[in-house]
Amino acid sequence: MSQPNSLLLGLLVLALAAHGQRPERTTDQPASLLLRTGPALLYGDLNELRTSPSLGLGLNVPLNRWFGMELLLDAGLLRASQRDFYQSGSEARFGQSALAVSADLLALFSREGEPTALTVYGGAGLIYFNARASHLTTGALQRLTNNANSYRTRDGIRTRGRPGRRNTHELVLPLGIRLSTLLSSRLAVMGDLRYQFVRTDKLDATLDGNNQTLEAGKAQTEGNHYGRNSQDRWAALSVGFVYYFGNKP
Repeated sequence: MSQPNSLLLGLLVLALAAHGQRPERTTDQPASLLLRTGPALLYGDLNELRTSPSLGLGLNVPLNRWFGMELLLDAGLLRASQRDFYQSGSEARFGQSALAVSADLLALFSREGEPTALTVYGGAGLIYFNARASHLTTGALQRLTNNANSYRTRDGIRTRGRPGRRNTHELVLPLGIRLSTLLSSRLAVMGDLRYQFVRTDKLDATLDGNNQTLEAGKAQTEGNHYGRNSQDRWAALSVGFVYYFGNKP
């Protein structure tokens, strides 16, 4: 056998031996827990933006290395104000839960094992809140969403059930994007930007063009007519950590 052929045969044997010693690639992806915090912004009738604190918790269950299902939990405060017309400042305490579908954009176009993920997600859920609006100068209570005269309603107009509801709950549609990078095989640091559409005009305790104040014990936010009133939104920019319940490939 000639020297070149011997060299080629030797290289082939070495390549096969090295290939046999490589660990098998796995497509198993561990579930993960997400913890995040950061400022939130409320977009409503009171259009002077004010930041407020929010805290989020999430659980991601991968379907494969590209797509997953997420449980999103959030809580915090939403604040807004306006001096020109309403002369009000509002504060809403809220809790929110939603289910979302997520996709790692980088995984769609890269090989397995990349330390960085760029995830987009969207879903639907419920937000529970209690909002109050007060005069910016005197601090006097002007409007609120829930008191002894508050009812549940199917269409925003007709009441049902017993009065005295302590919280309002409405449909919410979260859309977000998250960038994360591994610190170790089980821990990653992340940044998250999310925008939420809410099926209500009451997150700032204020309805379109209505600056009436409390009268005869009424909350003055009844009449939030679905389809006619504008819908409030809120957004959050947060940072946090991702913990994987297993080694990340």
